[in-house]
Amino acid sequence: MRNSGWLRFFFLLVVVQALSIGRSLIWPEQIAANLPWPASPLNARFVASLYWMGAISALLCMIAGRYAEVRISLIEIGTITGGLLLLTLPHLGEFTAETFPYRWMILYTIDPLVVGLILWLMRGRDPIPPGRNPLAPLFLAYAALFAVAGLVLLVAPLLAAQLWPWTLPPILGQVYSIFFLTFALGGVLAAREPRWEGVWVYLAANLVMLLLVIAVSLYHADRFTTGLATWVWYGLWLAGALAFAAALARKPRQLAARGAVS
Repeated sequence: MRNSGWLRFFFLLVVVQALSIGRSLIWPEQIAANLPWPASPLNARFVASLYWMGAISALLCMIAGRYAEVRISLIEIGTITGGLLLLTLPHLGEFTAETFPYRWMILYTIDPLVVGLILWLMRGRDPIPPGRNPLAPLFLAYAALFAVAGLVLLVAPLLAAQLWPWTLPPILGQVYSIFFLTFALGGVLAAREPRWEGVWVYLAANLVMLLLVIAVSLYHADRFTTGLATWVWYGLWLAGALAFAAALARKPRQLAARGAVS
């Protein structure tokens, strides 16, 4: 099924929304205009890197030709925004009338509802055909790493802060957990998709995010602790970037053929 104009417009709105926080990659002080909690320049740029993944996903979905190409991104958008809303609710009593995150609450209530409606309206369109994805081991390994990290950040934020390679407020750790768990979900969905057109957006957007995180980490290298945590941090992000770049460059023939005939 062809990608519709109204769906492209929805992704345009997502691009604008994601870039409102993504701009903190350049101007970290701007994070206070959107994120309900304070963040150091390093944390602000790390958050922005995660949002850039959403911005790139939505931008690529705008130019995608078929609904199959945007399905994973739609699910991720709904999961991230809905997850952040649920994470925020228990903390509403911590805000004053002046600091209450009205825009955050409004947008992250509307977004998952809209995504849910879109997924319901598009149900049964471009169904996933049977077949094996040769990139499934990569996607599942990626998903497993993010799932473990996301769960620790979510349920044991104080422990995660001790293991983190730089100073991490527990609430920001839980914010990161929503993104990590969503990336894990995306990896599982990508592993089940045998067509190239169903996974290329996920590959490209995650590669950009991985590279941005590496760049931010290098820029703020003086903020990192010395020791194993830092080495593991750089090693995992670099390994992910190399693996995703190789997958995009090689474009497995099996996936390309399925995408061409589906």
